Amino acid sequence: MSKNPIIECKNLGRAFTTGDIVTHALKSATCTITKGEFVSIMGPSGSGKSTLMHLMSFLDKPTSGTYYFKGLDTKDFSEKKLSKLRNQEIGFVFQSFNLLSSVNIYDNVELPLLYDFYTKSESKEKRKSRVLNALKSVGMLHRKNHKTNQLSGGEKQRVAIARALVNNPEIIFADEPTGNLDSKSGNKVMRILQDLHSKGHTIILVTHEQATAEHGTRILNLIDGEIVKDEPVNIRRIANKTDSLKK
Repeated sequence: MSKNPIIECKNLGRAFTTGDIVTHALKSATCTITKGEFVSIMGPSGSGKSTLMHLMSFLDKPTSGTYYFKGLDTKDFSEKKLSKLRNQEIGFVFQSFNLLSSVNIYDNVELPLLYDFYTKSESKEKRKSRVLNALKSVGMLHRKNHKTNQLSGGEKQRVAIARALVNNPEIIFADEPTGNLDSKSGNKVMRILQDLHSKGHTIILVTHEQATAEHGTRILNLIDGEIVKDEPVNIRRIANKTDSLKK
């Protein structure tokens, strides 16, 4: 694992103002994440964990503090650069899947490539290879021609992971990826995320469940908009989690 920080948050905060009322969704978060880590962000509802993930993944901008991405201060990033980062270097997996019901699975996974200037200029065969490889990596190649309404919740999430992978991003953000799944489907999703981590991807997982958080190698605990604990997951527990997923 590289020791170079890929993400550095210094007193990062996000406040929303409505009239005279200011609500601090995230008060002050300071943390560093290095390339190749599997970090779980956990806390109760309203603790600021999803807000922190949104700031880290450029889905939102902080109202206070500083955010460095690969050593660069992000406050000067243009919208064009932010869009490029979201498309090329970051993959997103959400609790609600966010798949299009009007097209088949193959088309859902191909979608990020059609918005990317660089991959859009690739040959059709190259793009096809990317899509098929992504589907194969999550065990969904046999479903490529199906519509989303023909899939189970667990299958939809695996397709969502394939879509996140199609551009081979450096970082994968997963926001409550097992929240809508039964335990068996959830374990399959976590197995895929752990496999991606073993292949060098940086994984940042948001969850409110301790058992799910322990699939990572490090846990950031948030309460009331602040990181109150940052500690590694016990190595023995990681081994036990990995063994249980293989069963």
